[in-house]
Amino acid sequence: MRRYASAHETSPWLPLASIAATIVTWGLASPLIKLASVGGVALAFHRLWIGAALLVTVMALGRQPVGMRAMRYAVPAGALFGANMMLFVAGVKNTTVANATLIGALQPAITLLVAGRYFGETVTPREVACVSVAIAGVAIVIVGSSGTPEWNPVGDLYAVGAVLTFTVYFLVTKRARETVGTLEYMTGVHVAAALVALCAVLLTDASLWDLSAGDIGVILFIAFVSGTGGQLVIGWAQRFVDVSLSSLMLLGVPVVAAVAAWLMLDEALTLVQIAGGAVTLAAIGYMVQRSRPAPAFEPLSEGVAGGGA
Repeated sequence: MRRYASAHETSPWLPLASIAATIVTWGLASPLIKLASVGGVALAFHRLWIGAALLVTVMALGRQPVGMRAMRYAVPAGALFGANMMLFVAGVKNTTVANATLIGALQPAITLLVAGRYFGETVTPREVACVSVAIAGVAIVIVGSSGTPEWNPVGDLYAVGAVLTFTVYFLVTKRARETVGTLEYMTGVHVAAALVALCAVLLTDASLWDLSAGDIGVILFIAFVSGTGGQLVIGWAQRFVDVSLSSLMLLGVPVVAAVAAWLMLDEALTLVQIAGGAVTLAAIGYMVQRSRPAPAFEPLSEGVAGGGA
């Protein structure tokens, strides 16, 4: 492992502690979303519009325009990001938190499978085997949760849709970041995603303003703490921590989410679910540790499918 930057040699624990704190906030986001009484479309709408307003304000204060090159990437990426947000929230709302977050944890594995064709990287048989084992573990979790009152196969399908849309979004973002600045790009992405959420509200006639104090608290938490704040912290900390280590640490998000759902929502975990989750996380962890530095956890965007909202 490379050494931490000299500025942090006196406190090398700080980047690791920062990542650990972010893992906790990302893990708490899913049960809080499920706990909120506001509907999923409305929740995603508020989250995305707050994020878009924040980034547009930052760009305006810095007098930085969003150029056409950035928008060519940002519009399709934003559509994917908006769809991902709504699918993930719908998944959390309609199935167990453990299922939704563990399915989301498959994102780096799926990304590695398609990275070869998209980025000219070699995908080894070992990586394919690890992905197969990880998917088998998720299947075990779904079977184990099928008898619980919180489980709904429709929610699991939403979660699958979320991880697939986020994987495509990540690949588009990875390509865009070769030529476009982070802040400029993410501003365009959030504006496009917010417009997608607006279209969803108009199509579903979702109620936007029937919010309790608890709902407002959840929206602010996922907008500023687990969302923007979490990504800023991860982006800073990964300058001082090897990507292989931070990637392994981020696999703790589904664990935190499942434990939090058990404490906050009384969502039971069967032995079969625990065993399947352990298989999935072990397979992904082994693959990340043994492979080249995986791109799936770079702080290019907000990792909704992976647990962060």
